[in-house]
Amino acid sequence: MGSISAQLDLLADRASDLWFLALVGSFFVMICEAAKPKRAEGEAREATGALGVWIGILSLLTPLLLFVHAFLTAQGSLIAIIVLIGAAIIGASLIGWIISAAAKDFGRVLNRAAPILALAVFALTLYVTWDSVFAFIGIFVGRR
Repeated sequence: MGSISAQLDLLADRASDLWFLALVGSFFVMICEAAKPKRAEGEAREATGALGVWIGILSLLTPLLLFVHAFLTAQGSLIAIIVLIGAAIIGASLIGWIISAAAKDFGRVLNRAAPILALAVFALTLYVTWDSVFAFIGIFVGRR
């Protein structure tokens, strides 16, 4: 495959519409997570419980699952997958940073909504990537 646009077309053909919806959801969750403004002077740090740690881990697994599914279903478009997911991560970080600098109260609201949204997007991502990821894992488990 030569051009990025041809690779994106292949990715669009092979990955489902729900995969793209999960990517957009992951993009929005990353914006919400990055929108956390700096603490004000004297403001106490919020304690992260065990549930918060699990949600953070699931939030980090979401782009990884999206990548693995796209790689396994749209073989031959690795560059397009890396560009698309990388641009989503970098773009979401920049947008979240701008929100946190420009609208601190709105950034706090987005940041508080992030864990709930992260769980929903992870559930969608798990639903979308279930078959391909477990088939990939089955290759390594079946070896002896």
